[in-house]
Formats: sequence, structure tokens, C-alpha cells
Amino acid sequence: MRLPSSEVVQTADHGAIRPSLPWLLGALLLAVVLAVPFVLVDVPPVLDYPNHLARYFVLSHPGDPVLSLMYAPHWRLLPNLGMDVLGAGLLKVTPVHVGGRLLLALSLFAPVIGVIVYHVVAFNRFSYWPLASGVVAYNGVFHLGFMNFLLSVGLAFAGAAAWIALRRRGGRSIAAVVAAVAAAVIFLCHIFGLLLFALLICAEEAARLLNAKRSGDLGVAEVVRTDAMLAFALSPAVILYIASPLGGGAASIGAWRGFQKLWTVFTPFMTTSVNLTLIIGIAVFSVAVIGWRNAVFAPATTPALVTLALLFLIAPSTLKGGTFVDVRLALMLGLLMFAGVQPRLTSAHARMAGLIFVILIAVRAGYISATWIEHRQDLADLRAAMAPVKPAARVLVARGHPGHITEAALPERALPGIYRLDGHLAALLVVERRAFWPLMFADPTQQPLEVRAHYAGISQPTAEPVEWSVLSQDHFSDDTLGNARYLTNWRANFDQVLLIDPSPPVSLPRGLKPAVTTPFAILYDIEPAS
Repeated sequence: MRLPSSEVVQTADHGAIRPSLPWLLGALLLAVVLAVPFVLVDVPPVLDYPNHLARYFVLSHPGDPVLSLMYAPHWRLLPNLGMDVLGAGLLKVTPVHVGGRLLLALSLFAPVIGVIVYHVVAFNRFSYWPLASGVVAYNGVFHLGFMNFLLSVGLAFAGAAAWIALRRRGGRSIAAVVAAVAAAVIFLCHIFGLLLFALLICAEEAARLLNAKRSGDLGVAEVVRTDAMLAFALSPAVILYIASPLGGGAASIGAWRGFQKLWTVFTPFMTTSVNLTLIIGIAVFSVAVIGWRNAVFAPATTPALVTLALLFLIAPSTLKGGTFVDVRLALMLGLLMFAGVQPRLTSAHARMAGLIFVILIAVRAGYISATWIEHRQDLADLRAAMAPVKPAARVLVARGHPGHITEAALPERALPGIYRLDGHLAALLVVERRAFWPLMFADPTQQPLEVRAHYAGISQPTAEPVEWSVLSQDHFSDDTLGNARYLTNWRANFDQVLLIDPSPPVSLPRGLKPAVTTPFAILYDIEPAS
């Protein structure tokens, strides 16, 4: 993007660069705009966030006299520890909903910051183009609440930027050591972030070797040294993988959703509005097409884009316990377009593109703000329904609409074509009522938390709430019990049932008595068996 000369200020320090005042002001304004929605509601409508928050809360209060009877920290080597470590520390010193939003905001800002850092290092300039990545900050993956994944993606871009900077200075050994540390840290956040980091540094070295070959300077010794350096850099992560629960067992592979990928490709631009998602996606694509012919690509960008695109096309929906695999890959593709590409536009086109992105970011943030404000009513209904729940009460949670049915009465309740966003709101039972609910993310193979033995039989970590109609059944199929084992003799094992987003008319399963009824949530007491 051809921008005014004041955009980058060159210094005399061996080509070192520093941002201009307009660039700094633009970055500050972007940060403020993206942060505004977080002050509008204490629990944003982000799918997995309430469940993560409940786990952070338990980890930060391991001696709680009630929660410690139900859950126990189980720290071990896992590829999902980043946010848990931060959350366990932060929630000790902040109110739960303040610290939780800070962590959620970190997951939103991390990819954008990583993109900016990578672009600055790769092109040795402070361009406005990576700031435009703010348009994809509130993306489909963020709405799903994959906080560790988003943190790992930001760290992957930053780690790859450090690799590029150190290699330029000829520091082969120090680059390998720094990369080894970065790979280990990224792995402990999320395995997909490690994939992106490895892809970026390997593509960078492949481009370096190719340039040496073209100039006639490539020898076998250089290839061997490069391979050894990359092997050393990634070896700690490989060792951690083998030692973690991911390293054992067969890889379970989900369905390949070919037609669904036509919609999934819009993940970077995805909001809870189909129309807004399409408008933003088409507008960004149009700007990219205009600047594509003369665009400059960082050395690692083309092979990384091709690799991610191929992985996206062949990726199943789930893989070895990881969900929404193709959705995650689509986001990485979108972010790389801002991190590793520098469009070249005429001054007129650059001004027009800048205006378009300013409008898109503002409209997107405004839409998010409006839906998050509207979400406050659902939270008020939920809290009113939960009010009678006593500490240590065992609450079974059901939903009025299946998770895959994304037509919702209010837009903030579902991500169109992907999944509903209200499935884990009941985790507030743990945070605000200190009650037990069976769907806490407390799988010791994935999270540093476990359910106490006395409650393990009535829990189902990482599962979704059962549909309301299931509770009316007198007998459950093996498939149903496989996803909700706690349904066996549930009337005797639970004290209450909380129904989220009821679908009228609401039929009443046997043995339930309404205690509190609101438009969004209904609490039922379970009557003692006669």
C-alpha cells in the first residue's frame, strides 16, 4: 500500500525503524475501538468463555470450602496451559469478571499484535496494512471462545518475527535457542499455534536456501546446517508432544465437510450476522484483488499460504479431540494475508482502501457492541433463574435448541452456519453460585483440572447440554448416554434442572417443578420420588 512518506521514519542506527506519530495514533485508536465492547457487559456472548472462566476461577481458589469438594487442580504437561496459568494467577487478585474479560481481551488482541509484529519485521517498516487486521479481530474463532488457540497464534507470529530478525543478523545459534524456547511456550498454549510457527520458520529457511541456490552460493553444508538448526528449534516441542496425552492413542478423525467449507472460508470476517459477514469479506477481498498484482510477499508467505490452503481443503471437522479444525485453519489463512503481504496501491486507491477499512472496523465494533449490550438481558434472566441455587447444589443443564441449529431469536445467541453460542453460559453456576454442573471443562487429558471421584459419575467434561426433549424419555440410548452419562438415574443424582433458551411450548418432564421462570432460562426443582 503506497502511503505517505511520514508513515515510516528511518533512523541512522543501521536501518533501524521507528513508527511515525500518525501510525502510533492509528494503532492506539484501533486498540480503543476493539476494547470498547469489553466494558459493555461482564460476560460476553462467547461460546466457551464461561466454561473457561469457571475453570480459571476454581484453579485460582483451590482451597474454596465448597468448590474443592467438587473439583481439584491437576497440573500436568498439556498443550492448553497458557490461559490457565495466566487465569489461575490473575483471578487471585482481580474480581472474577474483570480478570476474565482481561484474559478474553488478550485472546482477541494477541493475533492482531502478532500480525503487526511479524509484518514490521518481515518488511522492515511500520505499514498501515497490518493495522487493517483489526477488521478480523472479532472473528468466528473468537466467537467460539478458543482462547488458548488465539493466544498461540499471536505468539506464533511473534516468534517467527524474532526468528527472521535474528537470522538477518547472522545469529544462527541464538536464533535456534530463542526458537526452541518459543516453540515450547507456543506448544503449551496450543498445538495449532506450534503448527503455524513451524510452518513460518521452515518456509522462511526454504526461501533462504532457494535464493542461495539461484545465486550459486548453496552448498550441501549449508543445507545440513539449516536442517540441524530447524530440528534443534522444534525438538523441545516434539519432546513435549510425545510426553503429553496427545502423544499416545489413535488419532480420531471427524467428518470432512466439503460444502460447509464454502461458508467456513469466511471465518476471519464472521460475525453473528450473515449479511455483515458477507459484506466485510467481499470488501476485504476486493481490496486484496486490486492490490494483488503489485503486492510484495514476505519470503515465507507464499509457501505458508499454499500449505494452509491445502490443509484447509482436506481438513476434517475434528481431529484427535480438536474441534472446528477447518475453522481454525481458515483464520490462520486470513491473518497471514495481513502479516505477510504488503499491497502496492496508488495514492488514490490507498486512501480509498484506508477509508474502507476504517468504516468496516467501526461498523463491526459497533455491531459487536450492540449485540453485547442486548446480551445483558439474557444474563439478567439467567441470573434470576439461578438465584435460588444453593452452594454445592447439583444442577443438570438442558437446552431448548440443539447446538447445530443456528437460527436464533437474537443474533448474539448463535454464529450462523457454525454453532450456537449459549451452550456454556450455565458455567456461571460454578462462578456465581458455587454449584456443581456436569459439563465443566475438567478433562485431565486436556485441562489442568479434574472432577472429584464422588462427582465423576455425574459429570461429562467437554460435552454439550442435553436437549430438553431428552429428559422426557424414560430410557436412554447408548449414544445418548455416551454423550451424557450423568442421565442415568438423574432425578436422584441432581437437585435441580436449569433450562437454557426454552423453545415454546415447553413440555414438562416427569418429576420437575418450576421454581423460577424467565424468557431465557427456567429453573426446575426435582421432586423427591414417591
